[in-house]
Amino acid sequence: MTRPYVHADAVVPADLLGFIEEGEPALRAAEEALSFVREGNVGGPRRERIVFEAGEVKVRAPLPSLTSRIAMAGANFYDHAAGALSMIRGKKITVEDVKRDVEEGQAPPWGFWKFARNVVGPDEPIIYPARTERLDYEVEVAAVIGRRGKDIPEEEAMSYVFGYTILNDISARDQPNDRGFFLAKNFDASAPMGPCIVTADEIGDPHTLGMRLKINGVIRQEGSMRDMIRQFPFWIAYLSRDMTLYPGDIICGGTCAGTALDTSPRDAEGRTRPDNFLRPGDVIEAWVEKIGVLRNPVVAKQ
Repeated sequence: MTRPYVHADAVVPADLLGFIEEGEPALRAAEEALSFVREGNVGGPRRERIVFEAGEVKVRAPLPSLTSRIAMAGANFYDHAAGALSMIRGKKITVEDVKRDVEEGQAPPWGFWKFARNVVGPDEPIIYPARTERLDYEVEVAAVIGRRGKDIPEEEAMSYVFGYTILNDISARDQPNDRGFFLAKNFDASAPMGPCIVTADEIGDPHTLGMRLKINGVIRQEGSMRDMIRQFPFWIAYLSRDMTLYPGDIICGGTCAGTALDTSPRDAEGRTRPDNFLRPGDVIEAWVEKIGVLRNPVVAKQ
Protein backbone atom coordinates (compact mmCIF):
# COMPACT_ATOMS: atom_id res chain seq x y z
CA MET A 1 0.00 0.00 0.00
CA THR A 2 2.86 2.39 0.69
CA ARG A 3 4.69 1.68 -2.58
CA PRO A 4 3.14 4.63 -4.48
CA TYR A 5 4.35 7.01 -1.75
CA VAL A 6 7.90 5.72 -1.96
CA HIS A 7 7.83 5.70 -5.74
CA ALA A 8 6.46 9.25 -5.92
CA ASP A 9 9.02 10.58 -3.43
CA ALA A 10 11.83 9.00 -5.42
CA VAL A 11 10.69 9.78 -8.97
CA VAL A 12 8.44 12.86 -8.87
CA PRO A 13 10.45 16.05 -8.22
CA ALA A 14 8.79 18.58 -5.93
CA ASP A 15 9.47 21.52 -8.27
CA LEU A 16 7.75 21.99 -11.63
CA LEU A 17 10.91 22.36 -13.71
CA GLY A 18 12.38 19.17 -12.26
CA PHE A 19 9.10 17.38 -12.96
CA ILE A 20 9.14 18.52 -16.61
CA GLU A 21 12.79 17.53 -17.01
CA GLU A 22 12.08 14.07 -15.61
CA GLY A 23 9.57 13.50 -18.41
CA GLU A 24 7.54 10.33 -18.85
CA PRO A 25 8.74 8.53 -15.68
CA ALA A 26 7.55 11.47 -13.54
CA LEU A 27 4.18 11.55 -15.30
CA ARG A 28 3.66 7.81 -14.78
CA ALA A 29 4.62 8.05 -11.12
CA ALA A 30 2.31 11.03 -10.58
CA GLU A 31 -0.58 9.13 -12.15
CA GLU A 32 0.12 6.17 -9.86
CA ALA A 33 0.15 8.43 -6.81
CA LEU A 34 -3.10 10.10 -7.88
CA SER A 35 -4.76 6.73 -8.35
CA PHE A 36 -3.72 5.81 -4.83
CA VAL A 37 -5.32 8.98 -3.44
CA ARG A 38 -8.52 8.40 -5.43
CA GLU A 39 -8.85 5.06 -3.67
CA GLY A 40 -9.35 6.97 -0.44
CA ASN A 41 -5.80 7.11 0.89
CA VAL A 42 -5.63 10.80 1.83
CA GLY A 43 -2.72 10.77 4.27
CA GLY A 44 0.95 11.10 3.46
CA PRO A 45 3.66 8.59 4.40
CA ARG A 46 4.12 10.45 7.69
CA ARG A 47 0.34 10.82 8.13
CA GLU A 48 0.48 14.42 6.96
CA ARG A 49 -2.51 15.87 5.16
CA ILE A 50 -2.08 15.80 1.37
CA VAL A 51 -5.60 16.46 0.03
CA PHE A 52 -7.07 19.98 0.25
CA GLU A 53 -10.18 21.79 -0.95
CA ALA A 54 -9.55 24.32 -3.73
CA GLY A 55 -10.42 27.21 -1.42
CA GLU A 56 -7.81 26.14 1.12
CA VAL A 57 -4.81 26.69 -1.11
CA LYS A 58 -3.39 29.43 -3.30
CA VAL A 59 -2.74 28.26 -6.86
CA ARG A 60 0.46 29.78 -8.17
CA ALA A 61 1.39 30.44 -11.78
CA PRO A 62 2.59 27.25 -13.51
CA LEU A 63 5.88 28.93 -14.38
CA PRO A 64 8.56 26.22 -14.53
CA SER A 65 11.41 28.52 -13.53
CA LEU A 66 12.47 32.16 -13.32
CA THR A 67 15.03 31.18 -15.96
CA SER A 68 12.25 30.19 -18.39
CA ARG A 69 12.31 32.20 -21.60
CA ILE A 70 8.91 33.35 -22.86
CA ALA A 71 8.77 33.85 -26.63
CA MET A 72 5.73 35.62 -28.07
CA ALA A 73 4.60 35.24 -31.68
CA GLY A 74 3.57 38.65 -33.03
CA ALA A 75 0.36 39.24 -35.05
CA ASN A 76 0.05 35.50 -35.63
CA PHE A 77 -3.72 35.21 -36.18
CA TYR A 78 -5.26 36.28 -39.46
CA ASP A 79 -8.24 38.06 -37.89
CA HIS A 80 -6.22 39.89 -35.23
CA ALA A 81 -3.58 40.95 -37.76
CA ALA A 82 -6.28 42.30 -40.10
CA GLY A 83 -8.03 44.22 -37.32
CA ALA A 84 -4.85 45.67 -35.85
CA LEU A 85 -3.51 46.72 -39.26
CA SER A 86 -6.85 48.34 -40.10
CA MET A 87 -6.64 50.54 -37.01
CA ILE A 88 -2.94 51.32 -37.42
CA ARG A 89 -3.18 52.19 -41.13
CA GLY A 90 -6.55 53.88 -40.92
CA LYS A 91 -8.08 51.80 -43.70
CA LYS A 92 -9.85 48.47 -44.00
CA ILE A 93 -7.49 45.47 -44.11
CA THR A 94 -9.19 42.12 -44.66
CA VAL A 95 -8.18 38.61 -43.68
CA GLU A 96 -7.74 37.93 -47.39
CA ASP A 97 -5.28 40.85 -47.57
CA VAL A 98 -3.25 39.35 -44.73
CA LYS A 99 -3.30 35.90 -46.32
CA ARG A 100 -2.07 37.35 -49.59
CA ASP A 101 0.76 39.19 -47.83
CA VAL A 102 1.79 35.97 -46.07
CA GLU A 103 1.72 33.96 -49.31
CA GLU A 104 3.76 36.62 -51.12
CA GLY A 105 6.35 36.85 -48.36
CA GLN A 106 5.31 40.36 -47.34
CA ALA A 107 4.49 39.37 -43.75
CA PRO A 108 7.61 37.73 -42.27
CA PRO A 109 7.46 36.15 -38.81
CA TRP A 110 8.24 38.43 -35.90
CA GLY A 111 7.81 38.47 -32.17
CA PHE A 112 9.27 39.55 -28.85
CA TRP A 113 10.23 38.21 -25.43
CA LYS A 114 8.63 38.53 -22.03
CA PHE A 115 10.45 38.26 -18.71
CA ALA A 116 9.56 35.34 -16.46
CA ARG A 117 9.62 37.68 -13.47
CA ASN A 118 6.61 39.51 -14.92
CA VAL A 119 4.45 36.38 -14.57
CA VAL A 120 1.61 36.32 -12.04
CA GLY A 121 -0.80 33.51 -11.29
CA PRO A 122 -4.57 33.00 -11.15
CA ASP A 123 -6.51 35.70 -9.26
CA GLU A 124 -3.38 37.77 -8.73
CA PRO A 125 -3.76 41.47 -9.59
CA ILE A 126 -2.61 43.11 -12.79
CA ILE A 127 -1.14 46.40 -11.61
CA TYR A 128 -2.05 49.24 -13.96
CA PRO A 129 1.33 50.74 -14.97
CA ALA A 130 1.92 54.48 -14.75
CA ARG A 131 3.51 54.49 -18.20
CA THR A 132 0.26 53.91 -20.11
CA GLU A 133 -3.31 55.05 -20.63
CA ARG A 134 -4.02 52.23 -23.09
CA LEU A 135 -3.67 48.89 -21.31
CA ASP A 136 -4.64 45.94 -23.51
CA TYR A 137 -5.24 42.19 -23.16
CA GLU A 138 -4.57 39.13 -25.33
CA VAL A 139 -5.60 35.56 -24.54
CA GLU A 140 -2.91 33.18 -25.81
CA VAL A 141 -2.11 29.47 -25.73
CA ALA A 142 1.39 28.88 -24.40
CA ALA A 143 3.36 25.75 -25.31
CA VAL A 144 5.76 24.60 -22.58
CA ILE A 145 8.92 22.93 -23.87
CA GLY A 146 9.58 19.54 -22.30
CA ARG A 147 13.04 18.56 -23.50
CA ARG A 148 16.23 20.14 -24.74
CA GLY A 149 16.61 20.69 -28.47
CA LYS A 150 18.41 22.74 -31.09
CA ASP A 151 17.83 23.08 -34.86
CA ILE A 152 14.62 21.11 -34.40
CA PRO A 153 12.91 20.03 -37.67
CA GLU A 154 9.28 21.10 -37.99
CA GLU A 155 8.15 17.50 -38.39
CA GLU A 156 9.63 16.63 -34.97
CA ALA A 157 8.76 19.85 -33.17
CA MET A 158 5.60 18.78 -31.36
CA SER A 159 7.42 15.94 -29.62
CA TYR A 160 9.34 18.63 -27.69
CA VAL A 161 6.19 20.06 -26.09
CA PHE A 162 5.42 19.02 -22.51
CA GLY A 163 2.05 20.72 -22.29
CA TYR A 164 0.00 23.88 -22.65
CA THR A 165 -1.25 26.70 -20.46
CA ILE A 166 -2.86 30.13 -20.87
CA LEU A 167 -0.92 33.38 -20.95
CA ASN A 168 -2.62 36.78 -21.04
CA ASP A 169 -0.30 39.14 -22.91
CA ILE A 170 -0.93 42.47 -21.16
CA SER A 171 0.34 45.37 -23.25
CA ALA A 172 0.85 49.13 -22.95
CA ARG A 173 -0.30 50.14 -26.42
CA ASP A 174 0.61 53.83 -26.31
CA GLN A 175 4.37 53.57 -25.85
CA PRO A 176 6.35 55.87 -28.19
CA ASN A 177 8.16 54.06 -30.99
CA ASP A 178 11.54 55.38 -29.88
CA ARG A 179 11.20 53.41 -26.64
CA GLY A 180 10.80 50.17 -28.53
CA PHE A 181 8.17 47.44 -28.47
CA PHE A 182 9.94 45.81 -25.56
CA LEU A 183 8.72 48.28 -22.92
CA ALA A 184 5.16 48.00 -24.19
CA LYS A 185 5.19 44.32 -23.28
CA ASN A 186 7.29 44.13 -20.10
CA PHE A 187 6.32 45.51 -16.71
CA ASP A 188 5.25 43.99 -13.40
CA ALA A 189 2.29 41.59 -13.78
CA SER A 190 2.28 41.90 -17.58
CA ALA A 191 2.16 38.12 -18.05
CA PRO A 192 -0.66 36.42 -16.10
CA MET A 193 -0.33 32.65 -16.54
CA GLY A 194 -2.39 29.63 -15.54
CA PRO A 195 -4.43 28.08 -14.17
CA CYS A 196 -2.39 24.93 -14.87
CA ILE A 197 -0.31 23.13 -17.48
CA VAL A 198 -2.30 20.46 -19.30
CA THR A 199 0.01 17.78 -20.70
CA ALA A 200 0.28 17.42 -24.46
CA ASP A 201 -1.34 13.98 -24.53
CA GLU A 202 -4.51 15.38 -22.95
CA ILE A 203 -4.72 18.33 -25.36
CA GLY A 204 -4.20 16.46 -28.62
CA ASP A 205 -3.94 18.96 -31.47
CA PRO A 206 -3.60 22.44 -29.91
CA HIS A 207 -4.36 24.08 -33.25
CA THR A 208 -8.07 23.23 -32.91
CA LEU A 209 -8.63 24.76 -29.46
CA GLY A 210 -11.26 27.41 -28.89
CA MET A 211 -10.34 30.56 -26.97
CA ARG A 212 -12.24 33.41 -25.35
CA LEU A 213 -11.65 36.44 -23.16
CA LYS A 214 -14.20 38.29 -21.05
CA ILE A 215 -13.95 41.61 -19.24
CA ASN A 216 -16.47 42.04 -16.43
CA GLY A 217 -18.43 39.14 -17.90
CA VAL A 218 -18.64 40.61 -21.41
CA ILE A 219 -17.00 38.67 -24.25
CA ARG A 220 -14.26 40.71 -25.96
CA GLN A 221 -12.33 37.97 -27.76
CA GLU A 222 -13.63 34.71 -29.17
CA GLY A 223 -11.78 32.62 -31.72
CA SER A 224 -9.94 29.45 -32.55
CA MET A 225 -6.35 28.33 -32.82
CA ARG A 226 -7.29 27.22 -36.34
CA ASP A 227 -6.74 30.85 -37.38
CA MET A 228 -3.02 30.87 -36.54
CA ILE A 229 -0.86 32.11 -39.40
CA ARG A 230 2.12 30.00 -38.35
CA GLN A 231 1.56 27.04 -36.06
CA PHE A 232 3.67 25.77 -33.16
CA PRO A 233 5.89 23.45 -35.26
CA PHE A 234 7.04 26.47 -37.26
CA TRP A 235 7.83 28.54 -34.16
CA ILE A 236 9.68 25.72 -32.41
CA ALA A 237 11.82 25.12 -35.49
CA TYR A 238 12.27 28.86 -36.08
CA LEU A 239 13.31 29.69 -32.52
CA SER A 240 15.57 26.65 -32.11
CA ARG A 241 17.63 27.54 -35.16
CA ASP A 242 21.14 28.09 -33.71
CA MET A 243 19.60 28.47 -30.23
CA THR A 244 18.96 25.66 -27.78
CA LEU A 245 15.49 25.39 -26.30
CA TYR A 246 15.40 24.06 -22.74
CA PRO A 247 12.73 22.37 -20.62
CA GLY A 248 10.54 25.06 -19.15
CA ASP A 249 10.91 27.51 -22.03
CA ILE A 250 7.56 28.83 -23.25
CA ILE A 251 6.30 29.75 -26.73
CA CYS A 252 3.04 31.69 -27.03
CA GLY A 253 1.17 31.34 -30.31
CA GLY A 254 -0.54 34.73 -30.58
CA THR A 255 -4.10 35.91 -30.10
CA CYS A 256 -7.38 36.17 -31.98
CA ALA A 257 -9.35 39.29 -32.91
CA GLY A 258 -11.08 41.41 -30.28
CA THR A 259 -8.24 43.14 -28.46
CA ALA A 260 -8.74 46.79 -27.57
CA LEU A 261 -6.18 47.69 -30.23
CA ASP A 262 -8.11 46.16 -33.09
CA THR A 263 -11.58 47.24 -31.92
CA SER A 264 -10.93 50.86 -30.90
CA PRO A 265 -11.33 53.67 -33.43
CA ARG A 266 -8.78 56.47 -33.55
CA ASP A 267 -9.40 60.09 -32.59
CA ALA A 268 -8.53 63.18 -34.63
CA GLU A 269 -4.94 63.04 -33.34
CA GLY A 270 -4.50 59.45 -34.47
CA ARG A 271 -4.62 57.91 -30.98
CA THR A 272 -6.81 54.93 -30.23
CA ARG A 273 -9.80 55.99 -28.18
CA PRO A 274 -9.75 54.62 -24.61
CA ASP A 275 -13.23 53.06 -24.65
CA ASN A 276 -12.25 49.38 -24.96
CA PHE A 277 -8.99 49.43 -23.01
CA LEU A 278 -8.57 48.10 -19.49
CA ARG A 279 -9.23 50.16 -16.39
CA PRO A 280 -8.61 49.58 -12.67
CA GLY A 281 -11.53 47.58 -11.31
CA ASP A 282 -11.91 45.40 -14.39
CA VAL A 283 -11.85 41.61 -14.04
CA ILE A 284 -10.40 39.59 -16.92
CA GLU A 285 -11.28 35.95 -17.58
CA ALA A 286 -9.18 34.25 -20.25
CA TRP A 287 -10.50 30.83 -21.30
CA VAL A 288 -8.99 28.15 -23.51
CA GLU A 289 -10.72 24.89 -24.36
CA LYS A 290 -9.38 21.87 -22.39
CA ILE A 291 -7.23 24.13 -20.18
CA GLY A 292 -9.64 26.26 -18.15
CA VAL A 293 -10.05 29.86 -17.04
CA LEU A 294 -7.35 32.31 -15.99
CA ARG A 295 -8.92 35.09 -13.93
CA ASN A 296 -7.18 38.32 -12.90
CA PRO A 297 -8.40 41.67 -11.54
CA VAL A 298 -6.91 44.97 -12.72
CA VAL A 299 -5.91 47.28 -9.86
CA ALA A 300 -4.54 50.80 -9.66
CA LYS A 301 -0.86 51.27 -8.91
CA GLN A 302 -0.30 52.39 -5.33
